[in-house]
Parts: sequence; structure tokens; C-alpha cells
Amino acid sequence: MEIDFHIHSNHSFDSRSTVEEILRRAKKIGLDGVAIVDHGTAAGGLEALSLPEERREGLVVIPGMEVMTAFGDIMGLFATGPINTTEPMEVILEMKRQGALVVLPHPYFSELPGQTYLLEYFDAIESCNGRHQMDGGLTVAEAQKKIERFARQHNLAVLGGSDAHTISEIGVGTTIIDAQTADDIRDAIEKKLTTVRHGEQLRFRKFFFGI
Repeated sequence: MEIDFHIHSNHSFDSRSTVEEILRRAKKIGLDGVAIVDHGTAAGGLEALSLPEERREGLVVIPGMEVMTAFGDIMGLFATGPINTTEPMEVILEMKRQGALVVLPHPYFSELPGQTYLLEYFDAIESCNGRHQMDGGLTVAEAQKKIERFARQHNLAVLGGSDAHTISEIGVGTTIIDAQTADDIRDAIEKKLTTVRHGEQLRFRKFFFGI
């Protein structure tokens, strides 16, 4: 399966993409699944899951959210409930209580986190984020390798996502997983069985799908 693990819908303050537009676009460009992870809410992913099967375009949908903290953004895949705090450890623990996988998104936008003691509570890290592809003059591929080394050091799975805030960004950064269901996807992430495709590898979508 090819999955974009980082998409924002109009349940985020900075996106106008409706859930159904996201699903149609993901299907059109050949994705098998999406994670809709809005800012501070799981409403977008839950809306997608509430749709009838035929309106989900045959895609596996993973709900979640992205929460801003003093540590930086923290993403919870499979998070479904509200999180009413921005204190990093409390956010992590609440995501865990909800059965979520805790992800560090777009880490090479600036620096890798200084509070590395928190990383023992994380399950995965984005080694590709479609919006933040450079770090200190590194190429996309160099930045990805840097994060993948960091992930191995801290026993983290690597994930790719577009961080799409518009429909045209969906698919610019994805993850390849041998899976069929949402449970399979969770299991693969926990076992670190993920492969990431970065934006440069996906530029062909611009030509074939009109991005």
C-alpha cells in the first residue's frame, strides 16, 4: 500500500480541502490510504470514516491529529478524542491513552529536537514531509537519510507524508507498507516495516495528474 500519512482538511484553520475532495484526489493519483490529521482535532479523519464505503473511494482512512506543543508539533495517528493540553508529555500520554501511535512530524524543518528524552515515547518520525524538504542546504535525499539514521538510533519507524493543506499537495511524500487494513498498517509501523518516498521521487504526479 502507498499511504500519505499527513493531510489537513477544512477542519484545520489553514486548509479549505473538504474530506471528500481529499479522498477523491488520493484515489485519482493512485494512493491506497490516507491519514487525515487536523490541527488540534480528529474531526476530519472521523468524518471520512463516517462516510459510506463507496464514498471513501476504497481507501483505508486513518484518523488522527497534530498538536502544537513547546516541544514542537506532535502527531497522533489513530487518535480520535480531544486533547485539551499543549504540555508535551501530557499530549503524548493522552495520545497513548487513546491508543494512538505518536509521531514526530517535519523534524528537519529546523533542528532535531533537543528534548530527546521524550523520544522514547514516540513510535515514528517523518523522514519526508512534502512541505519541508530542505535542511541547512541538504538535498531532499540527504535530509531523508539524516532522519533515517536518527530514526534507527532512537528505534523509530520512518513515515512520509505530504503535509497537504491544499488538494494539489496530496501525495508529495508517501509511505509504502505491506498491508491491507488499518490494523495491518498499525502493526507495520510498530514493527518498523515502512519505506518512505520523498517529494523528488513523486514529481511525476505533476505531469500525469495535473498537480
